[in-house]
Amino acid sequence: MSASHSASSTKGSTLDRVLQVIAVVARSRGQLDRKAVAEQLSMPIASANKLINQLVSLGHLQENIVGRLIAGPSLQSLSHDILKSQRFSQQRGEVLQRLADKIGETCGISVPNGIEMTYFERVNCNWPLQINLAEGSPVPVAASASGKLYLASLEQSILENVVQNMGLSEYTPKTITHEGLFLEELKRIREQGFGEDNEEFVDGMVAVSVPIGSDDFIFGYLFCHAPSFRTPIEVLKTYLPEMKAAANEIHEFTLSELV
Repeated sequence: MSASHSASSTKGSTLDRVLQVIAVVARSRGQLDRKAVAEQLSMPIASANKLINQLVSLGHLQENIVGRLIAGPSLQSLSHDILKSQRFSQQRGEVLQRLADKIGETCGISVPNGIEMTYFERVNCNWPLQINLAEGSPVPVAASASGKLYLASLEQSILENVVQNMGLSEYTPKTITHEGLFLEELKRIREQGFGEDNEEFVDGMVAVSVPIGSDDFIFGYLFCHAPSFRTPIEVLKTYLPEMKAAANEIHEFTLSELV
């Protein structure tokens, strides 16, 4: 075997391993640490660590506060760009627009990003007074409807570790900052199947959220937020059937993009 062919083969093998690591982390939904990734790929832990360190330094992967691997900012940005460029991006916008017109308030999609949620897509309402959180804006995972719904989906042992280590910052007088009360709130959200924010992130803003997808694949979370004086949270909840129908429609588009 020539030296050039050997080098090419080695390079290809390394690239394949890099893609395998990214794929395993992406499928794990933040439940695997470095050792678990190495075991799933039947790799020596030293080799896995080397690849993971490179991916972390490039921003493609990152470790959350309990040492699990998740997509880093570079990979998140790339995945969002891919989804936004696909042919069903327009259909998602149309679904959001119909929902926003029906409810009369701002609707959008948010996705987890570390200990924050990122606004992926949104459609504004037509009211003169709006709460303007633009696409790409980060919102706290522990004080938003989508963020609390995401946390409630985690396995209990992982969830408790996350809550213990993340810290519960106060954004408004209604933010839940007591760890025990917050875990009770997440249990309630898990049981009811939708998230809610009752002026916990922004004074005077309420929101509800439903998952887009299933336990096997959750693309993100569909939310609707509004000024509480115009649309109280109990009124927003009456639109949950329409929100769930819209989330199912968006889920079908997303699956079509990824297969």
